[in-house]
Amino acid sequence: MEVCVIAKCTYKSETIMFSVSSESSMVDILKTLCLRFRGLQLGCFTLRYSVPSYPSCFLETDSDLDLMRTFLLISNEKTVDILVKDLCGISEYSGDFCVNKELIACEKGESSCSSTVEDRNEFLGRSKRASAKPLLSNEWETYIHHVGQKFDGGAEEFRLKLCKYALEVGFNFLYAGNDKKRVVAVCSNKKLEGCSWRVYASRCEATGSFVIRTLNNVHTCAGRIRESKSKMMRSRVVSSLIVDRIRAKPELKPVEIIHEFKDYYGIDISYYHAWFGKELAKLDVHGDESKSFNELVWYADAVKETNTGSLCTLDCEAGINRFRRFFVSFGGCIAGFQYCIPLLFIDATFLKSKYKGQLLCASGKNGNQGFYPLAFGVVDSETEENWTWFLQHLASILLPMGRVVTFFSDRNQGLLNAMGFVFPGWPHSYCYYHLKQNLISKYPKSGYGKLLQDRVINLFSRCAYAVTEEEFKVAMDELVIVGSSKVKAFISDLSRDHYANAFFKGMRYGEMANSLAESFNNWVGVFRDLPVLPLIEGIRQKLMVLNSQRRIEAEKWTTVLCPEMETRLCENAEAGRTWAVRRSNCTVFEVFADYSVMVDLEQRTCSCRLWQIDGFPCTHAVAAILAKRDSVYDYVECYYKTDFFRKAYESPIFPIPDIGKGLGSNGSAAGVVLPPITKRPAGRPPTKRIKIMSRNYISMLTYL
Repeated sequence: MEVCVIAKCTYKSETIMFSVSSESSMVDILKTLCLRFRGLQLGCFTLRYSVPSYPSCFLETDSDLDLMRTFLLISNEKTVDILVKDLCGISEYSGDFCVNKELIACEKGESSCSSTVEDRNEFLGRSKRASAKPLLSNEWETYIHHVGQKFDGGAEEFRLKLCKYALEVGFNFLYAGNDKKRVVAVCSNKKLEGCSWRVYASRCEATGSFVIRTLNNVHTCAGRIRESKSKMMRSRVVSSLIVDRIRAKPELKPVEIIHEFKDYYGIDISYYHAWFGKELAKLDVHGDESKSFNELVWYADAVKETNTGSLCTLDCEAGINRFRRFFVSFGGCIAGFQYCIPLLFIDATFLKSKYKGQLLCASGKNGNQGFYPLAFGVVDSETEENWTWFLQHLASILLPMGRVVTFFSDRNQGLLNAMGFVFPGWPHSYCYYHLKQNLISKYPKSGYGKLLQDRVINLFSRCAYAVTEEEFKVAMDELVIVGSSKVKAFISDLSRDHYANAFFKGMRYGEMANSLAESFNNWVGVFRDLPVLPLIEGIRQKLMVLNSQRRIEAEKWTTVLCPEMETRLCENAEAGRTWAVRRSNCTVFEVFADYSVMVDLEQRTCSCRLWQIDGFPCTHAVAAILAKRDSVYDYVECYYKTDFFRKAYESPIFPIPDIGKGLGSNGSAAGVVLPPITKRPAGRPPTKRIKIMSRNYISMLTYL
């Protein structure tokens, strides 16, 4: 008696069985499949068979068929599972398949020539039959295919793949049994049409994986078409598909998710499923937000252990151990800041996570005019007490360096009071941009017209940029006349020592606005939706990469100054090539440009005062230096030089591995850090800042 093997062939949701003998060929198998499965065309599919330990073996030629029979004979197997899979985007197949197609067509009494259809599509133009677009969901139809199939992810993986399988094949199912140890699903048409489709999977106690025990993969109900909307598309399915996207782009919006599912999967999902799927994905990636505060205890210790010289402090309410604030400055940033320009830009931005809060930051400026994040912190609210706490930690970093730093900020009253308390006498510049916006708000276009508004702003700008007291007085007198009482009220509470070049006590190195702090806020804006620990760790990782990139970039520089400043120096030298320069003594020169100025190289001053204001040789100074035949680089501040830039990024920020995070003993009840108390107002919370202008201060707030 001839020994035969039973082949169980599955195509989409349908399964057929037939015998494969030693006399069977690939032509016989292909004939059977094309005759039994409706819509299956030769050259548009491939065959894979599965045997123990080898789940996907090729079955394309007679040699493959002989090897399959030999293996089954040796293994003493009587059945074999064969999966029929469509080839997306391929209309014809090469090799033996084309020959087999002609043989099958001849035996059926049909013409094997397909040129009629091809010619028709070629000449129909826009009316030709559209071809299906390959989708990322095409492989889902292979997720459930044979008894004994294993799912290492347990019941959760099985349920997800079952949902995706149903979505792709085009049917709905109901759970007849569903728990941690077993899952039984039947077709939703079982009661109405008596459909026999059923799958039963249970847990393997030895491995913990889920295994399909029984499977009837044949539907006896009518009409299964894959639709763009399905009850099987649930939030957990959405979450499983976008988890990597959320990890790479936390600010991904539900509307974007809806569009991506339509484009890549051909599925319509509701806004709710997109939003809740995103929340589940965030939970999978970043964990529970309330538990994130407790992990700060481990993180503070990890920062100090991995990044020597770092300052990291967690402050909680006494007694109840509720989170209040967190400060961190990495050792690499502290070591490198002394090689940066002595400026610090202070600002705060609101957070958008469940527990809200504020992100405080202090950013410096490197010699190539880029921002240099020195320290940042998370606090429950922007108050004078929190600002004082933040600045006191900042003072513990700055005071040992032994140099005076100029601060830039807006006029938040709590910040101003804290600055006067922690850094008395240190130069503090108000942001020119915020002052200008405050003044603009007093002259709305609707009431005063754009002409008056522009005139007032122009005069105020002249006051701020005036390099001498005489120029300031002339511009201020005209501003008071044009702006009348509103300007008088505005400048009465505004000390000119904090914004005007002519009166500012300290070095601003040409800076007038708090723009670098805003740059930092935009730079970390992608993390503002995250829980507190992923927020802080995300900033650290981004900062680590930025410092590394700048360190590598600086190694390629061949100029004495940083590229930005080298270009500026060359421009200044070029501008003064036609000027006459006369020597007064060995260090004092008179430069004749459109007007004459005096340059003192020893004191590093110019009567135009731009050298003193910018901390960088102006065009007149460069002309005098070249006339003396000195090196221009000797008169440039060391902060602008390439070697200082390299030293600023010499100390790296090291990784903080979390592989052993859960192995410590910080989980005791006494050590649990509780999240801050937040009150959620009625309505949908806004995510954009609302500018609040007042006479005393300008702050950027949001109603949370």
